[in-house]
Amino acid sequence: MTNSTRATSAPPIYSSLIGHFLVAAPHMNDSRFNQAVIYICEHDEDGAMGLIVNKTIESLNFGELTKSLDIGTPRNYPERPVYKGGPVEPKRGYILHSQDQMMPDTIPITDAVALSLQVDMLNDIALGLGPNQLKIMLGYTGWSAGQLEDEMREGMWFHLPASETMLFEEAGDTLWEAAFRLAGFDAGALSAQSGSA
Repeated sequence: MTNSTRATSAPPIYSSLIGHFLVAAPHMNDSRFNQAVIYICEHDEDGAMGLIVNKTIESLNFGELTKSLDIGTPRNYPERPVYKGGPVEPKRGYILHSQDQMMPDTIPITDAVALSLQVDMLNDIALGLGPNQLKIMLGYTGWSAGQLEDEMREGMWFHLPASETMLFEEAGDTLWEAAFRLAGFDAGALSAQSGSA
């Protein structure tokens, strides 16, 4: 009976990418995700959720965001960029950050990275009391069950474990190419190949 059970047990239908970078291929055909690097926060049989961490909102910075929320002018880094986390719920805020400051509703993603959605966390950041490393974004990216896996089979994305250094310290406009280098590829060469007939 034991042997029969082993023989008929199905392998997992997915491999969780939580804590990974999802990196758009050079031939990504959706303009919203052109050269996007997404940090995966949730991934299971029901779907996936992630945040684009390399595309800033040009018309908005942290100082302007706190002003719109009546938090006041931040004491630290008012020019800090705000990122376009994705096309879903574009007015909803997310904070990816190091775990040196956690709130009761903060969600640990990995041993080092957490996700907060509270305005109180933004207030602490504005006061200079927040976590040491962070990125603030509006909106998120989501996939229904099996959708991400289908897109990966089509070659739209590749993934690699995310390092905290790259997540928090690499400049947004260089993160996509840095992810390719980490994976051992030259993004420029691949872009040229995908554009040739």
